[in-house]
Amino acid sequence: MNRRKQVVVVGDSGDFEEKNRVAYEIGKFVARNGWVLITGGRDGVMDWASKGAYEEGGIVVAITPFDSLENATRFASIVIPTGIGFARNYINVLSGDVVVVVGGGAGTLSEIAYAWQFYKPIIACSFVEGWSKEVAGKKLDYRERDPIIDARSIDDVFIWLKKFLG
Repeated sequence: MNRRKQVVVVGDSGDFEEKNRVAYEIGKFVARNGWVLITGGRDGVMDWASKGAYEEGGIVVAITPFDSLENATRFASIVIPTGIGFARNYINVLSGDVVVVVGGGAGTLSEIAYAWQFYKPIIACSFVEGWSKEVAGKKLDYRERDPIIDARSIDDVFIWLKKFLG
């Protein structure tokens, strides 16, 4: 199979300087390694991760909750408008080999839960506020699997991505 590794980055929409900076660096790292970046295609963490990957010449896939090709980050190479609202979180998570969580609110929490249920590796940035900090290092339920990875720095995120994806 000639499929590229796919990294889903989830987190806050909105203007959160530290989280957006972290997402930008993750996006750059993903592209530099030849992996595909997948996000929810909106603002905030999703947009900034996309910008980082775009600036490094990477492939950026935006799976949006909207019904239009026009309502996505301008940095997307490919836009998939689902038209199903935030139910698209399910699709986002299934699309990745690994999920990286940067902060996050209620929508991100649903993505974390889906990733957990589908046994996806989850890397949570505990060095930023939000759900990533709350779930880092924890198990969500009875499932026999490793806890959510507690990435305590951006370098930890990079180390874990390399470990999971090679």
